[in-house]
Amino acid sequence: MASTDDKEIEAMKTAHEALVGLKTEEQQRVLKWLTEKLAPTPPPRTGLQEVAGGADTATRAAPTGDGEPTAKLFLAQKRPKTDSERVACLAYYLTHHRKAPQFGSEELGKLQTEASIPPLRDMKTAVANATSSAGYLAPAGQGQKQITVRGEAVVGALPDRDAVKQAMSDNKLRRRRKRADKSTTATKQQ
Repeated sequence: MASTDDKEIEAMKTAHEALVGLKTEEQQRVLKWLTEKLAPTPPPRTGLQEVAGGADTATRAAPTGDGEPTAKLFLAQKRPKTDSERVACLAYYLTHHRKAPQFGSEELGKLQTEASIPPLRDMKTAVANATSSAGYLAPAGQGQKQITVRGEAVVGALPDRDAVKQAMSDNKLRRRRKRADKSTTATKQQ
């Protein structure tokens, strides 16, 4: 029985013999077709050249062994400037790449360490600010948080600052109205 190495060498030899007589563009067409036929998803891109990527960089980060982008390169691509943006990026990564739509400050802290980004001084305060001030996170019950539509839009727009402004404008933060004090309301009515 032939070993795997022998089968690979034989396949390469056969492919080479079939392609050697073709023009360059014909070879490229055949190789493209073979790649698409044998691997329906595009081959993974690797390396730091991904960091400079343009639009939709969330899906173009250098993958880990399972095809998911690493947290380190994901954050390097997004280039968040504020603590709230950093928290939103971590939340986005947990939600979309770790399939953890609900998380706590502890999970965000562990991911921050894994991503090798400078630590936030106080993760709980940063999470609170990302929730109340920025509107990137929302309570999910039992002390957990989840990323909001606004948070997803901002992370999706990063690192393009104009796109971030547009995302924030398109997803305005709703402020709760303060309820009037009952004693003040009763006094005004008299």
